[in-house]
Amino acid sequence: MKITLITQYLEGHGGTERVISNLVNEDLKNEYQVLIPKSGKPEWLQWITRTTGYQLKICHAQDTQAQKEFIEKNVLAAEPDIVLGLEGRACVTAYQIRKKYDLHYKIVSWGHTSIAESNIFARQELAFSEYHLAISTGIKKQLIKLGVPAQKIFLIYNPIRTVNKKTISTPKANAPFHAIFIGRILLDDQKNVRMLLESMAQLNIPWKLDIFGKGADLPKAKTLANDLHISQNINWQGWMPNPWEAINEADCLLLCSKYEGFPMVVIEAASYGLPIVSTNCPTGPADIINSHNGILTPMNDQKAFIAACRQIYRLRGKYNHTDIKKTVLKFDVSRYIKHIENIYNLIAADNKNTDKSAIKLSSLS
Repeated sequence: MKITLITQYLEGHGGTERVISNLVNEDLKNEYQVLIPKSGKPEWLQWITRTTGYQLKICHAQDTQAQKEFIEKNVLAAEPDIVLGLEGRACVTAYQIRKKYDLHYKIVSWGHTSIAESNIFARQELAFSEYHLAISTGIKKQLIKLGVPAQKIFLIYNPIRTVNKKTISTPKANAPFHAIFIGRILLDDQKNVRMLLESMAQLNIPWKLDIFGKGADLPKAKTLANDLHISQNINWQGWMPNPWEAINEADCLLLCSKYEGFPMVVIEAASYGLPIVSTNCPTGPADIINSHNGILTPMNDQKAFIAACRQIYRLRGKYNHTDIKKTVLKFDVSRYIKHIENIYNLIAADNKNTDKSAIKLSSLS
């Protein structure tokens, strides 16, 4: 089967890029074409090791019309059976091309962040897809609330490789609390790094924090750390292709996000046996974190987040590394590939008129 994946923008080093890489590398039964009309630095390409049955095309044009022409040219050349759209605009463009040339591929939306808290899919844009992949139960609920029939939604969590992972050790009993943050440095937006830094400043226990990542707010975050007088406790590690290689010992991963889709960094942490403290933000963390692998705290409750960090520190050794790893086995890429292949087959077997199906969905208002 031929699959074309269209995403309007990839920053170059996030969870979505890693998911796409896993899918392309592991699903060898199907051919993949990845179209990126607008891209940041393609650092993530190093994660793709597949050499046959795969092609990636990047358009660096800023003009919207040129980007549409880029998509049209490559879709026509690939003759896909299914088009996966990671944003609403991608699904709309795929629909327009299909209608213009009387093609018969199926269009499937595949959003990677919360729909309610982002502009990745407008309500009407969802109407241009026959089916929808939901990467968390929260996103599935959002789709249903927007009027998408439940039978048109496939719940499929993002995958990781869980086997042959090292175990991140717990610090010694008298060592400072050692926390990890991995992600984009966004002070007040999605990643809520302001809450992270302000929480650390109020821990009132010995601590250190390793921050892996980069982002638009990195200078502001460093300034805030200086203002809070905590810079001496923070190691700004920058972006790394695989930060886990640099982490041998830690107490937990911290996540203060205001919203997510399905936070890959959380399941990655658990796959190394590392506990997690996370806000219970819309879509994602609640599908992963339980009493065996970490602590969920209410949204915007800084006191609860601080208390959870202190609890991890006081009860150091409570969490069993092997048990933590077991909690994410269900997300292993081998299971994921079997699931996605079954979904593709179900979608391809739907012989209903594609345009009529999309038009019916467009009655959402």
